[in-house]
Amino acid sequence: MNTLPELISSELKAAIFNSDEDAIKRFGLLIGEKISKIEELESDQETTKSDIRLLIETVKQGFDNVDKRFEDLQKYMEKRFEQVDKRFESIDKRFEDMNRRFDMMFKFMSLGFSIITILIVIFKFVR
Repeated sequence: MNTLPELISSELKAAIFNSDEDAIKRFGLLIGEKISKIEELESDQETTKSDIRLLIETVKQGFDNVDKRFEDLQKYMEKRFEQVDKRFESIDKRFEDMNRRFDMMFKFMSLGFSIITILIVIFKFVR
């Protein structure tokens, strides 16, 4: 079988030189089929391009949504950490207050025992 250019060339020669009307019809059909295939391919290509554009837009929108969700999650986590920090600060303050109270209590107890010990020693020497 001849390739398409050879087939078109032979039909065109037959149509022009021999004034063959059937060759003219076959030439027209060959060109028409080729053009319709090209148009069909171009149409498919445009459809594919628009589908790809739509897909790219959808993916970008999805990434934007994910970015927004991550930002919202980050804001939530920052708020939560601030609340936890405040709770730890209040707990630290309570422990510091308790530590000061115990320190003061132990100082007074030590002072009291020291005074009692000194008084006992003094009373033993005085007697």
